[in-house]
Amino acid sequence: MQDSRINILIADDDKDDALLLTEAILDILPSGQCTHVIDGIAALRHIKTSVEPDLVFLDLNMPLKNGINCLKDIFNLDLLPNTPIIIYSTSKNMKDIDDAYTYGASFYIVKPASFRELCKIIKLAITILGKPKSERVEKSNFVLREASLA
Repeated sequence: MQDSRINILIADDDKDDALLLTEAILDILPSGQCTHVIDGIAALRHIKTSVEPDLVFLDLNMPLKNGINCLKDIFNLDLLPNTPIIIYSTSKNMKDIDDAYTYGASFYIVKPASFRELCKIIKLAITILGKPKSERVEKSNFVLREASLA
């Protein structure tokens, strides 16, 4: 992933969280363009009808269709076979993490407590995604959280 016109889709029902995530992303990718939708149904509609995003962030807990169910649909319908999808959530539930990994998410980010830590985690994820793609990250490196940065 290079720092040139990157279309990023953010699906999150919390406007403040989406704004914070957008700010963190644009700190790292100033030429990025973020589109925000409020649930999984709107995310699927956007994916099917708009320019294919280069990167997707899905909040886990959204109304109508949550992040895991949206991810399952993207995976099962093969909608974004080459697009990194990152689950972004406060949940540390192993079932959520396992489901995200099973259905092809690139990373599972546990929402950190501060904006500074969020920027570090987003930068780490984007740096890893920007390296030549050989294989998917090992499951042991799949979850990114503040402890990952130590």
